Amino acid sequence: MNQIKPTLILLFFLFSLIKISAANPNAPFNLRSFDKQNPIGTNNKTYFGWHTSDSDPNEIQSAYQIIVASSQSNLNANKADVWNSSKTNSRKQNYVYLERANLKAATTYYWKVRSWDKDGNVSPYSATATFTTGLLTNNDWATAQWIKRDSKDNDDYSYFRKKTNLPNKTIKKAITYISACHSYELYINGKFVGKGFNNHYPQYSYYNAWDITSLLNKNTENTLACLTHWYGGGQGRATGSRGMISKTIIEYTDGSKTTIGTDKTWKQTQASQWIQGQPQRGGEGVGRIEFVDSRKAIANWNTTKLDDSNWNNATEIGPNPTAPWTGTLQSDLTRVIEKEIKPVAIKNLGNGKYIIDLGKIYAGSFKINFNERIAGDTIKMLGGYQLNEDETAVNLKMNQSTNLSFKYIPSGNNSVFNPHVYFGMRYLQIDNAPNDLNQNNVSFISRHFELDIARSSFESSNEMLNKTWELMTHTLILGAQEDFVDTPTREKGAFLLDSWSQAVPAMSVMNDRTMNMRALNQFLQSQDQYWPDGQLNAVYPNVDGGRDIPDFTQSFLVWVWDYYTQTANIEFLKSNYSRLKKIADYVDTYKNDSTGLIHKLKGGKGPYEFGIIDWPTTMRYGYDMSTESRTVIDAYAYEDFNIISKIAAVIGNEADKTLYTNKAEAIKKAINTHLFNQSGVYIDGIKNDKNASTHVSQHANILPYALHIVPETNKKQVIEEIKKQKMNVGMVCLRWLPESLGLANEGEHLIDLYTNPEWDGWAKTISLGGTATWESWDANTTNQSMSHPWGAVGLLGMQNYILGITALAPQHEKIQIKPLWFGNKLTSAKGTYATDKGAIKVDWNYTNAKYHLKITVPNNSSAKVYLPKCDKIGTTIKVDGKELTATEEGNYLYIDNIGSGEHHFER
Repeated sequence: MNQIKPTLILLFFLFSLIKISAANPNAPFNLRSFDKQNPIGTNNKTYFGWHTSDSDPNEIQSAYQIIVASSQSNLNANKADVWNSSKTNSRKQNYVYLERANLKAATTYYWKVRSWDKDGNVSPYSATATFTTGLLTNNDWATAQWIKRDSKDNDDYSYFRKKTNLPNKTIKKAITYISACHSYELYINGKFVGKGFNNHYPQYSYYNAWDITSLLNKNTENTLACLTHWYGGGQGRATGSRGMISKTIIEYTDGSKTTIGTDKTWKQTQASQWIQGQPQRGGEGVGRIEFVDSRKAIANWNTTKLDDSNWNNATEIGPNPTAPWTGTLQSDLTRVIEKEIKPVAIKNLGNGKYIIDLGKIYAGSFKINFNERIAGDTIKMLGGYQLNEDETAVNLKMNQSTNLSFKYIPSGNNSVFNPHVYFGMRYLQIDNAPNDLNQNNVSFISRHFELDIARSSFESSNEMLNKTWELMTHTLILGAQEDFVDTPTREKGAFLLDSWSQAVPAMSVMNDRTMNMRALNQFLQSQDQYWPDGQLNAVYPNVDGGRDIPDFTQSFLVWVWDYYTQTANIEFLKSNYSRLKKIADYVDTYKNDSTGLIHKLKGGKGPYEFGIIDWPTTMRYGYDMSTESRTVIDAYAYEDFNIISKIAAVIGNEADKTLYTNKAEAIKKAINTHLFNQSGVYIDGIKNDKNASTHVSQHANILPYALHIVPETNKKQVIEEIKKQKMNVGMVCLRWLPESLGLANEGEHLIDLYTNPEWDGWAKTISLGGTATWESWDANTTNQSMSHPWGAVGLLGMQNYILGITALAPQHEKIQIKPLWFGNKLTSAKGTYATDKGAIKVDWNYTNAKYHLKITVPNNSSAKVYLPKCDKIGTTIKVDGKELTATEEGNYLYIDNIGSGEHHFER
């Protein structure tokens, strides 16, 4: 027995010296460049992203290596003749920028990546991915001219086409690069290729690239054709100038090329089925009433068999750059997707009158086959959001201040009504249909930017909460069009606050990156164009030049930091730092020396001079607009300085980090010195005589709470004031209300906010029949927009505090999972959250006095996981079947540094 004991000790020691090898990582997958899989038409600021795959738990990526080659054969041989990142110690999985490479225009590059795990084990290389550059400089557009149809039409629909013979050679690759003001539809040999939209100012015009390889025919004649539409300026559309430019590059397997550029040899004619002289639909410039005479449509206009000898030649405007297109055309990788859906009801009222119901509001256009035999009668139609009380007609009082009427003259030969310009609507009233309408001949082409609603999910034990999630996610795609627009009907304007309120949940709910980056860059271009002092346009692009709203400008930095938190795109911060800092400096210019607060922040006009606070005016709920230093503006000023200090830290500017940290702390002190009343809650601001306002708004309290301005001694009073006012803010400040309640761990009140139909809020909108978020909670009585996606910002509160998912480090290297305690108001919730590392999954329930939480943490992430105490004593949590002692924090317990993989927690 005495000899056995030393032997066991020795064996234990020997086993301890043996390293238990972890499995090698699998090859990376879901490779992306420019946040797209195998994109074409890219600019020269290439960046890469991928997902890792590892069967081991608690894994991270410790390093990566990217190889970029000019050919597949070089890549197969690991010959990095374009770029080799070498082994780079980093956990980044996206926004890894290509360095020191001179890329050629219109060229396909091949790349792959491998990764190392935490133990230094290396994965196999990934499968090959590609990116194809676009036309990078003005010289790359050589041989192509801007062209137009000479016209004075204020609603200009024009056809362009070009016939060309291709040689008897095998086509390797063919790409068309195209830009048109304001929109185009591209066809090759009669087959639809794609649509593009260019509402930006001409000097910033976008172009798209389309792969047409499979549509061309060798050794025969081919036809390139395009329908363009120019219709003047509008709220979200610069006036621009009618014109298009296109360059098609066809490469053959023998190495030769054919180039087809727009020039005066292209043929053009008016698309005369659109009858000119129609009135505007409203005062915001969204377009004119479409009156289409299908008898005038040109059959086969986009095919080779059409005889276009009677068409005129196009007018050459000039090569790029030429006025007004004076800049380098920008690559645009955003794309609109369309889907044909069927109505939920078609009600026949007799005598040719129908009411068509889509079931909810969609953006797009109806598609109706009229199989009449006699041509010439004008069919009158009217889109709408609501019906009158007897449901026999569209309610004109709730028309979103937009004339949604259509007129259509059938051809007598099974013609199809399908308007060109999209609008949001739910109903279509048809007054005199010539034939029976049914599910076989009526549909709707819904459209939106390619947000993927399937990237996230939410389901809970509260049915109204589920409906609220569905309301907001549906609305989010309604506003994702040419930009993040305020509404798909009345204005279609990319308002800054509206865009921010949509863009941020679009990242975490639908994993958008492409539209976010484009929209952020656009607003910075507005500063370049109009605002040397640092402001940004309130809506951009637009028809009315420089137009700002102070608190819209202030909120931009919040969006920038949200974007960085999601993406870890340091390059964006570095390249735009001077412009971002100008925003904070603009705000700082209006700091009052005696109060230390921001007084009369310059900007805005009329009802939003010095700051809009909330909108429409009823959504201010009595906010004291007579104040010259407004608490909301001051709170944003604090956050602007705070964010610039954090950005400075990220990019290594220690001097600015210290400078703006001091500015943030100084105004925080001033806020807490001057803006509390005797009850310890915030007032709306200070008046010009330096006397304090007596009004206490919810706005003035939620921003300081959400932005961590409130001193510890006042938190209880402030959150109780916030709760007392229920929902007393509109959409401009809406984000900060769930944020305040969440930070204060007020879970039960948060559920009421989302689900109580008696309060202003999403549940009330649903109870009143709303199928999209509204411009204001009272839109049903004030004829405000009933499809206004800025209300979708409430998705953030559901993700952050009901699912409990929050990023603690950029690109979700560290996350917090902390579902709040909801008592008996919510007993379960589950869902997914999209990140650049993969999906985070949360599934919690509280049944039979036991709390269960199941989570999935993606590879290369770690989590700090909280569970509520559930009114139980002790600090023990069972984690993956093992009892662990957690750390106590208020009414919660947490376990830190939970690694990747699936984990189960019990309390």
